[in-house]
Amino acid sequence: MAHPEGIWWASVGEGPAVVVPRLNIDCAQVDLSTLTDRFRVVLVAPRGFGPSSRPGAYDMAGFVDDIDRVLDHLGVGSFDTFGYSMNGVMAARLALGTDRVRAVACGGFPLTADLAGMGDRARARNDAARHDPDSWTEILQTYDPLATEVFWDDIASLPRAALADLDCPIRLWWGQEDGVLASLVSPAELQRDLDSRAIPYDVVPGLDHDGMLRHLDLVLPSIADWLAALPALDS
Repeated sequence: MAHPEGIWWASVGEGPAVVVPRLNIDCAQVDLSTLTDRFRVVLVAPRGFGPSSRPGAYDMAGFVDDIDRVLDHLGVGSFDTFGYSMNGVMAARLALGTDRVRAVACGGFPLTADLAGMGDRARARNDAARHDPDSWTEILQTYDPLATEVFWDDIASLPRAALADLDCPIRLWWGQEDGVLASLVSPAELQRDLDSRAIPYDVVPGLDHDGMLRHLDLVLPSIADWLAALPALDS
C-alpha cells in the first residue's frame, strides 16, 4: 500500500510490531512467516527506495520520518526493528532517530566497524553501474542512487560503533563466509567487539552474504524467541 505522501508499506500478521525497512532488499519476497506468525510485521520503504516516490532530495531525518509517518498512520507506538544488509543498518539507525525502537535485529552487517568511507563506496558503486546498462537499470528499479549516497554519508558521519552502542537490546547474525562483512571488519574482531558489549550474535556456517539472505529460516526462530522474551511493547 502507499501512504498519502508516497511512502510504500505493507503490514502482515498480528501482535507486537516489528518494522522491516526496505532499502536494497525487498523482504516482501523473503519468507518471514516465523515472524508474521507471532508479530505484526510492517515493511516500509522510505522515499527514494523501493516503490516509494523519488523526490530527488533526501536526508536521514526524512528517511526516519517516513517510517514514523507510516507507523502513526497504523496506530503503532513502540516497535522492534529487523533487517538484513543495508536494511539492517537502517533498522539500527532508526534506534538513533526515534525513541520508539525497543530492540534491533540486524543481519549481514558489522555495526561496530569503521564506516567512515561508506559514502565514497556508494558513489563508486553508482559510478561503476552507470557504465553497465543492465546494472544501472537494476539500481534504478531498486532505489534512487542519490538516496543511497545520502544514506551512507550519514552512516559514515557517525562515531564508530554508534549503531552498536544503542540504548536498547541488539542481536546480530551473519554467514561464516560473508565476504561483504569481512571487507569492512574481520569476523574475529567483530566477535570480540560484540562479546565486549554483551551483544548476542549467530554465525551460520557455510553461508556467504547472499546465501544467508536465502536461509534466514536458520536464524528467524531464535530471533523471534529473543524478541518475544523482551519486556512487552507499549501500544
